[in-house]
Amino acid sequence: MSKRAGASFEEADVVENYPYRPPYPDAVFEKLLDIAPERSTLLDIGCGPGKISRPLVRYFEKVTAVDPSRQMLTLGQSLAGGDAPNLHWIEGFAEDFPIGDERFDLTVAAASVHWMDHARLFPRLAAHANPGHRFAVVSGDTPFEPPWETDWRAFLTKWVPALTGRPFDPDRQADEWARYQAYLDLEGDAFLLSAPFQQSVADFIRCQHSRDTFAPSKLGSRNAVFDAELREILIPYASDGTLTFAVHTRVVWGIIKTG
Repeated sequence: MSKRAGASFEEADVVENYPYRPPYPDAVFEKLLDIAPERSTLLDIGCGPGKISRPLVRYFEKVTAVDPSRQMLTLGQSLAGGDAPNLHWIEGFAEDFPIGDERFDLTVAAASVHWMDHARLFPRLAAHANPGHRFAVVSGDTPFEPPWETDWRAFLTKWVPALTGRPFDPDRQADEWARYQAYLDLEGDAFLLSAPFQQSVADFIRCQHSRDTFAPSKLGSRNAVFDAELREILIPYASDGTLTFAVHTRVVWGIIKTG
């Protein structure tokens, strides 16, 4: 029997590599704070180790962070801000975690909404929305137009089909976004860039193994070949083994449709 979609995020190797993902640009958090109607309650669904929850916990009275991976939650609790008394970690799926009579001002799904059952998710969120509630999707923690972009796309064109059986489609994310946007009255769509970020080639490669497609369990015996090929691509663009790039992140937000 095949694993459910996204099950790789419960694997130790993927969780251990997750901290190598670049942080979101500061402007992402500024935007989320700007669109929140109030700062009483924040819900972070598919939270992973709390890349959204932990930086925002000091701005909200209560933050609820939900993820089906116990390992991700354990990691999040060990990182900066993860032990804040007003940050509540819950192991479960966004569609059916114990929600009680909680209501939220802002709900955020960061790099996670595509794993969820939208027909179940959005009515549930609407039923637990405070007046003026906003729903936001955050996507992207990858380099923006780095000098190795052409080589990187050629690498993906080779490796994505080898691991998934599907061709590499750089426009696939647009189709994923269209699926959930039918549930929202969209209010905004922002593309945000970080200040220059530096990361060693070794850590950039580790970051790729935090992603479902390139999970070590999926690469198996090809892991060393994958790493060697990617290192060969990146080294010419590195200075003393370090890459410099801006992180590109998209934030889309709106009000959940009802009725």
